[in-house]
Amino acid sequence: MRLSRFKAILPIVLTLSGLLSCTSRGGSDGFVSDSTWADTLTHHARFLTLVDYGNGQRLAEIANPWAPEQTLARYLLVDRDSTLPDNLPDGVAVIRTPIQRAAVFSAVHTGAMKELGALGSLAAVADASFFPANDTVGVMLAEKRIADVGTAEAPSVERLAAADVEAVLRAPMQAMSSGSFPKSMTAVEMADYLETTPIARAEWLLFLGELFGEREKAEEIFGNVIEDYSNLALKVKLADEVAPTVLTETEYMGVWYVAAGGSYQATMLADAGARYPWADTEGTGSLALSLENVAEAAMDADVWLVRSFGYETTPESLKAMNPRYSAFKAWKNGDIYSCDSEKRHIFNDIAFHPEKILADYVAIFHPKLMPGYELKYFKRTGQ
Repeated sequence: MRLSRFKAILPIVLTLSGLLSCTSRGGSDGFVSDSTWADTLTHHARFLTLVDYGNGQRLAEIANPWAPEQTLARYLLVDRDSTLPDNLPDGVAVIRTPIQRAAVFSAVHTGAMKELGALGSLAAVADASFFPANDTVGVMLAEKRIADVGTAEAPSVERLAAADVEAVLRAPMQAMSSGSFPKSMTAVEMADYLETTPIARAEWLLFLGELFGEREKAEEIFGNVIEDYSNLALKVKLADEVAPTVLTETEYMGVWYVAAGGSYQATMLADAGARYPWADTEGTGSLALSLENVAEAAMDADVWLVRSFGYETTPESLKAMNPRYSAFKAWKNGDIYSCDSEKRHIFNDIAFHPEKILADYVAIFHPKLMPGYELKYFKRTGQ
C-alpha cells in the first residue's frame, strides 16, 4: 500500500495541518546511481528522512533534535544480496538489510517489531525487567533465546558481542556518543520519541520496516494509522461539541509535570476535542509546575487523566497522596480516568498507534460520538 493515497486526508484535519513534508536531502555524494528519480518515503517526520534510490539502496538521515541544522546520523541501507558502493563518503554507516541480529533498547520498538513479524531478528534487549513475564519478549528472555545486556544507559559491550549483534536500536540523548560500540555494531539512533506530532512519530515505523525487510507491511500499518486517526479527529471537528477541560497526571516528588503546548500529547488532546490549559505554552517536552500553578489553571477541569504503573488511580488514592487533590472539580465529580500502564500498554502503543489512544480520548471527552465503544487504556475510577 503506497502512502500517497492518504496525503489528501490530512489537510482537512486542522490540528494536523502542521505536519512537515520533507524532501530528499541525499543523492549528492555520488554513492547512488541517480538522484533525480529518488522516492522520498517519509513525509511527516521532522527528524527522519528516508529516500529510496533503487538498486537495493536507501538512505536514512536522522536530523539532530538539539541542533536542527546538523545531522545526527546517516545510514545507507543496502540489501544483503546487493553489491556495496565503492565510493561511500565519510559519516555514512552501511547497514545490511534485513538486519538479522539486532539489540533493541526500548519495548516500544520490540512491540513494533512484533507487529511487523520481525522478532526473529531480535538478539538482545536492554532493561529486561520492563518486559512482563508473559510478554513475547519476556518469554524469549526466560528461555534465553535473546540476551539481557543490562541498562540502556550503560549496556554491556561484552554481552552485545556475545549475542553477535549487528545493530543497536537506541533512543539518542543529548551529548550521547555513538562511539561506545565495536565497529561491527552500528548504533541506530531512533529519535522517534522526540517528534512533536502523533503522525510524525508513527511514521518512524517505515524506518523499522526498511531495517527488517518489511516495507509493505509497515506502509500498510502506517497508512491505516493515518486514515483512522484522521477520521476520528475529523469526526470531533465536525461535531463541534463543547470542549471539556482536561487535567493530566499528578505531582511527583513535589513537582507536577504536564505536557508543553508544542508536544504530541497536547496535539492529541486537541485532536480529541479537549481544552488543555497549557495548550498555548511553548516547548515540546514537559512543564515542571507546582500544585499551586496547576490548581490556578485547572482547578475546574472537567476530566482528570492519570497514567500510573502497577496500580489504578482512584479518588481515595489521590486524596491519600495529597488531601488538597480533593478540592479539584474532577475529583469531586468522580471524573477520574486511570491507566495502569503495567496492565494496559499505553506507552508502547502511543508511539506507532496513536489512533488507538485517540479513540479512548474521544470516548472520554465526547461519549456520544463513540456509541458502544469500550475504553481500552483508561478506566473511570470515580463514583
